[in-house]
Amino acid sequence: MPKFENGRRATAFATLIAGAATALVGSQMVLSLAFSGPNVGSADTFNVVDEHKFQALPAPALAVGSTGLMNAATSTGQFEDLVKPSPVPTVAPTAIPAQQPTPAPTATAQPNVFEAGIASTYGEGDGFEGNLTACGQVFHTKVVQLAHKSLPCGTTVRVEDTDTGRSVVAEVTDRGPYVAGRIVDLSWGAFQQLDPSGPGLLHVKVYVLD
Repeated sequence: MPKFENGRRATAFATLIAGAATALVGSQMVLSLAFSGPNVGSADTFNVVDEHKFQALPAPALAVGSTGLMNAATSTGQFEDLVKPSPVPTVAPTAIPAQQPTPAPTATAQPNVFEAGIASTYGEGDGFEGNLTACGQVFHTKVVQLAHKSLPCGTTVRVEDTDTGRSVVAEVTDRGPYVAGRIVDLSWGAFQQLDPSGPGLLHVKVYVLD
């Protein structure tokens, strides 16, 4: 009886060992198929290729106070448009006025000679001092004035000595002279500006200025 029980125990133990071996072999086959596909036992059985594509992790955010915040004052974005520096007005340089050429002096037109002839003087010791002239004025020989035969009273003329070039400007206040060859009769005040040496006769040219 004891031998029979011992044989049954040995048989059961052997069966347990065989089942465990069979299960181990089956699990190995399943793993081989899972990693290598249907070509189990080929040369590429253990060359497992990982086809997963790894992605790089994002860079960790910088902590407050790190160097990444040093340029915060120069950040760009929509807030940058809110505060813009005021443009400095540009002052245009003052233009230098162009140098205008100095106009050449206009030559005074020389009046035409009205007549030429001999000039005399009157009023000095001949009784004409203080009398009324033909133009209605009181004659004073010391006042610059003259007598002419035809020019209107009040006409301004210039009498020029042809020998010396001296001249005097006087107004017609009387009529005369009535001596042949003489064209004007000068008061002593007018005659002195042409010839201060004394009374006499002068060759002159008469210019009408009015």
